[in-house]
Order: sequence, then structure tokens, then C-alpha cells
Amino acid sequence: MPETVGLVGLGLVGSALIQRLTAAGYEVLGWDVDPAARDRAAALGARIADGLTNVGAGARVVLLSLPDSDVVGRVLWQEGLAEALAPGALVLDTTTGRAEDAVANQRRLAEQGVRFVDVTLSGSSAEIARGKATALIGGAEADADYRALVECFAARLVFLCVPGNGCLAKLVVNHVMGLNRAALAEGLALGERAGLDGATLLEVLRESAAYSRVMDLKGERMVARDYEPASRIRQHAKDVRLILELAAESGARTPLEEVHAELLGKAIMQGLGDADNAALIEVFRGDRPGGGN
Repeated sequence: MPETVGLVGLGLVGSALIQRLTAAGYEVLGWDVDPAARDRAAALGARIADGLTNVGAGARVVLLSLPDSDVVGRVLWQEGLAEALAPGALVLDTTTGRAEDAVANQRRLAEQGVRFVDVTLSGSSAEIARGKATALIGGAEADADYRALVECFAARLVFLCVPGNGCLAKLVVNHVMGLNRAALAEGLALGERAGLDGATLLEVLRESAAYSRVMDLKGERMVARDYEPASRIRQHAKDVRLILELAAESGARTPLEEVHAELLGKAIMQGLGDADNAALIEVFRGDRPGGGN
């Protein structure tokens, strides 16, 4: 019998996790409050649980892939998942959220004999589906008896030893990546407005000292106006709010992120909240005559 892995949250990342886990021979027992997400997950090969608590009762290892740590807390402590977990169970939380929430969840679950580890994932859902994500783990390598499971969907595992450090590192990664993406969007829109061909300019940028991986991940989407979501502007705006919250708590100065938050807000106001993050370029393109490249 294949090992059963529970999965709560069947959105973009959750769907990518299903593909990787089922390909590796695991049975995925999944749950999501959205019936459409449950249907998509079933089509990918997941077995859909009768409810949230059935995931906790039916799997020794449960992965969480939820919008934020507030939802994680609600799922664990208000909707019954924690109570359904048996002593010896393991919760791996891939959610991008607050470090202090991960620490609190780890401590509370430890009291009932359940382990909790923040295993945040750096990479889009498309990269996760290809097994190319980086796992940022708030735990020690010596304790990682779950390593083979995580290696199904992450090419690199970084052990940050302390609970919550996976969340902290993910916010810093998203801070830098998001600003790279905004800079690329602004530069491409500037070049287009000045008369350069977008595709040619992207190749110039790739071969220049300005190169970053964001150009490979989002550049062609920006040029082609391909905004089918592999990640969503609305979700990154949530991450930016957490980054600014972290900066305020730690006394760090993040003026660029404050501008970035405004840009994301404008994109959402333009109806792009559920579009791919590459759609941020439309904020810079504005009302360009003809709308072409």
C-alpha cells in the first residue's frame, strides 16, 4: 500500500504538490473548502477526504498549503485539524506566513505529541510542479526524517534550524524577488514606450549585467501579455503586507517595498488581482496608445 500524505489547501501550489507526490508513489488525501479546487485535485489523482478532520485522522504526515498563517491557525485550532491529529503525526506547513505564528503552532502541537515544521517553498507553482522549488525549513537537518517526501517537490533543501526561520527566509526571498520583478516590469515598459521591441529588449537584458532569474520566469510573460496564473498578484500583495509588518516589528527600513505595495494595490484596482505576477507590467504600461509592444 502506498503511504498516505494529507494535503490541506488544493490551490495552485497544492495542485503542484499533488502532481509531484502522486508521481512519486504517494497517495494524497486532500481537502479544500472550495468544491472546484476539490474537483481539480481529484482529476489530478488525489483522493478527496470527507472533511478537514478526516485528513488529520487519515494521514501520519499532513502538508498545509494555505493562503496565510491566519488561515493555518483557523484550520488547526478552530476547525478541528489539530484535534484530529494522532500523537506522532507530522505537520509540514508550506504556507507563507508570520514566523511567530509558526513558532506558536509548533509549541502547541508539541504539547499533544505532534511535530510541526515550517517548510516554505521558494518557487512558483509551475516550478514546484517540475520539482524545482527550494524548501526553506525551520528545523534541523538531523531531525528531517521527512526529507525524502520534501525532495519529491524541492530540488534544494535549506535547513534553518529554528522554528519560524523558514517563514522569515521566505519573506526576505519574496521581498527581493518582488522588487526584481517590479524593476523588470518598469524597465520593459520604459523601453517599449521609447520605441524598443519588448522581446529584443528582454534578450538584451538577459545578456547584460542586469540579468536576474526573474527575466526567465516572468519576462516572456510580460512581453507576450500572458497572465495565466502560476502565481497571483493578490497573493503577493498579501506577502508584501507581511514583509512590511516584519520590517516595522524589526525596525528595518524598506522604502522600496512601500512603493511596491502601492504598485500592487494599483494592479488589484485595475482588476489584475487574480492574474499572474507578470501582469504588474500593465501598471507601468498604463494607457499606452494601441496597447502594443
